[in-house]
Amino acid sequence: MPRVLGRLALALFAGAVLVLAGPGSAQADTSVEIPAPTDGGISATVRFHGAVVPQPYNPDPNAAFGPRKCQLIYHDYNPTPGCGGFSLGVTLHNVRSQPGYLAGLPSTGGYFSASADTARTFGCLRPDGTFDHGTSFVVRTEQMPLSGVYYEPDSNWLLGQLARYPDQDYGPPFFVNFPAVQVNCPEGMTATQYGLKVTNVNIFIDDANVFGTTTWSTPGPFYA
Repeated sequence: MPRVLGRLALALFAGAVLVLAGPGSAQADTSVEIPAPTDGGISATVRFHGAVVPQPYNPDPNAAFGPRKCQLIYHDYNPTPGCGGFSLGVTLHNVRSQPGYLAGLPSTGGYFSASADTARTFGCLRPDGTFDHGTSFVVRTEQMPLSGVYYEPDSNWLLGQLARYPDQDYGPPFFVNFPAVQVNCPEGMTATQYGLKVTNVNIFIDDANVFGTTTWSTPGPFYA
């Protein structure tokens, strides 16, 4: 019994460390289920992952390589280490049961889009590495457009994947690479991004044949 209690105490301690280790560290990879807007319709799983919160924060808006990278290069669909950001994966369910899909109709040219409210907290670290909350400020953006990953938010591509791989669901992936922010710290202190909060996520499609005019929404929040 003491050995079992010891394991339990260790597990509880580890969980506490995970929660206290940093802002949002316990929720850096989170999935949310969004029900279909109508009976028999298409539901969605939204996954928040791959968040980059630069600590320290020293971006170079013109750098395409290295730890201060902010520029995206060819076929680069990830948040950068200098400016930070996050990825958002969307998996759609029950598409193959829709009348338009069963009838073999093509897409009407619809392209999935996504947006979200974002809040980034910045500030300064003291020489001992602790965060000075007196220096903190928040940069908010309402319904920031998310960038599509390559051609995958194209509904025709998605329909092709569903037909090619009948045992797997697919959906459009998105990401955000934030613009650089100016953080001015007193001498001896270091600029840092303290955390990221993403809320009010919306994924939208206007495609009459299969997907309809549909918005999948979740308030979140997602933290990193």
